[in-house]
Amino acid sequence: MGIDLTVVVTAHDEGIIAGPTMRSVEAAIGRAKHEGRTVERLIGLDNPTDECFSFFSESFTDEWAIHRHSFKDPFLLRNAMASIASGRWIAFVDADDLVSENWFFRAMSVLAAAEDNGNKVIVHPELNWIFDESHGVFSKPDQEDILFNPYYFYTANYYDMMSVYPLAAILDIPYDSRDIANGFGYQDWQWNIQTMARGWKHTIARDTVIFKRRRQGSVSVVNNQNKAIIRSLDEMAIDRVSLISSSVSVDDNYAMNHVNKDDLS
Repeated sequence: MGIDLTVVVTAHDEGIIAGPTMRSVEAAIGRAKHEGRTVERLIGLDNPTDECFSFFSESFTDEWAIHRHSFKDPFLLRNAMASIASGRWIAFVDADDLVSENWFFRAMSVLAAAEDNGNKVIVHPELNWIFDESHGVFSKPDQEDILFNPYYFYTANYYDMMSVYPLAAILDIPYDSRDIANGFGYQDWQWNIQTMARGWKHTIARDTVIFKRRRQGSVSVVNNQNKAIIRSLDEMAIDRVSLISSSVSVDDNYAMNHVNKDDLS
């Protein structure tokens, strides 16, 4: 019998603040296992500081397989960790964030139900609770929610990278690299658009929360400070953006709407 879920905790400079993260992740894994799910535990360290490496070398990680890399890019780290994952589904957790105890189990339930109906979905928490250096609570809309609008992606991102989805999604559509020096960031934002354009539906697991820590040096703070933007995407062209929330991929729709009439004779 295969593994249901690979949980990947990613870290770079987190030390003791990763303690609450790991406790919340272990609680969520425990709940998933109690419900009959099998879980693989992976830790990805990207150019870790001495404090970070020392922390994750403690005995509490004995059940975790630790992989060390030097990308200096959290998105390339995710791609690398996905390439060694064994789970049917994969969940990434940043080492300074926390998850609700029901997060993995609820997300897997949504995935299983969707796949039984032949649907490809990426699952997000219902709420993002921001804490530490800034505060706020954000509700995440289902892609089929009446409030969802694909044009919103011109100015902001509905979803972040704290999601659970089939391993095939990231293997087929890997994250792009960061390029802050040239003003490009928000690879999770870009990936959300690209996956929707390829026919993946973004949905939520009800009554779940991700607690997102905001601190100096975090990816989102650095992106904001550098006024980073996402790369230019064909999917966001003015005549194509409305298609990213349809059940057919953007490429298929675009081809159908731009077929050469001579080919139909």
